Amino acid sequence: MKFRNSDEVHGVVRKVDSGMVSLSGTLRQLGVPKGMGTSLNKLRNSVGDLVAHLEMVKRRS
Repeated sequence: MKFRNSDEVHGVVRKVDSGMVSLSGTLRQLGVPKGMGTSLNKLRNSVGDLVAHLEMVKRRS
């Protein structure tokens, strides 16, 4: 992923993070389907890693 400036990186980070927060809130309201807990935890951790990576990219540029 190539960004022209840090504002673009920040925008992507905010969109990804807000999407994950929205998904987590919806799942809390509806409940987690049986057998999906592990997959959702892995997804949450992956999104967290992505957000951290994009933040580091932003700081470097």
